[in-house]
Amino acid sequence: MYSILQLVAGSILVIIGGLLFTSSLEFLASKFRFTTSLTGAVISPILTSLPELTVIIVALIHGGVEGSEISIGTVIGEPFMASTIIYPMLILTALISYFKKRRRSPRLRPDREVVIPFIVFTILFPIVLIPHYISNIYMKYLVGISLLASYFIYVILTTRSGKVMSVEHSSEVVFSKIIKNIYAASILQLILSILFIYFGSRNLVDGVIYISKIFNIDPQLLSIVIIPSVSALPESVVGLVWAYNGKDTLALESIVGEKVLYSTFYPGIAIFVTEWILKLSSIFCIFYTTLISLIMIFYILRQDIGFEVAILGLAGYILYILTMLHIL
Repeated sequence: MYSILQLVAGSILVIIGGLLFTSSLEFLASKFRFTTSLTGAVISPILTSLPELTVIIVALIHGGVEGSEISIGTVIGEPFMASTIIYPMLILTALISYFKKRRRSPRLRPDREVVIPFIVFTILFPIVLIPHYISNIYMKYLVGISLLASYFIYVILTTRSGKVMSVEHSSEVVFSKIIKNIYAASILQLILSILFIYFGSRNLVDGVIYISKIFNIDPQLLSIVIIPSVSALPESVVGLVWAYNGKDTLALESIVGEKVLYSTFYPGIAIFVTEWILKLSSIFCIFYTTLISLIMIFYILRQDIGFEVAILGLAGYILYILTMLHIL
């Protein structure tokens, strides 16, 4: 019972902390006049992925072997969750907006430029399998360095081309309703949000480790299914708002920007600090996520994403769960 309370409390703290962090940093970024490219290509993905990053760090520091597996599962699980759950949510949001006459079409109509980050993700994400199958320390470090370098090259090219994953510049600072000085309110909110996310992540990690021991379930599998579904909320909220307002290109960019981050930067770091031993749950996850991404490229080139993609995503999620249950 206590572990369930840990998961619930941790989830609530991570959600609140992530949302508070997002709004406060967006406000500060707009006031300090960061460029749209800087905010979109660099700040936005890192900012909205803070809950997952905190989970990864906390798991590594406090979780031992199980914590290392949770870190790996979180890195692999976020792109999977985006591909199977968040995309259907975007399409459902577009449908609701269409019936409310806020947009002209119930289907997503993104610009074809969105295909570029999808191609980058589809090519790079399977590379994380190499250190698992080739047991060589030099190959492991080579892959880690290559993934890290790939992300920085991607950021530079994205910034120069102007194809950015931008966020709203002036989100409301919640604490401004209490503190009159808007800068003091945003800084205090930023500090408290980091504390919320940290302690929430500690509870998530402890709860997942405890449950995995009680039921003898692979921690990687639990972290793939449970943690990303909670910690991916900040970036999914940004995408849902844009989809509701008919900004389909920005909606998809905000999500795929996270996927690129999780196919390059985060696995690059995790490969260095963990043994990077993948369980079947992670290997199947990589396979399903890459397959769905390939199919998404086809629909983006057509500039027409609808219910069949939502069904495909949900089917992939259900198929993955059934596959894992059968294997376990």
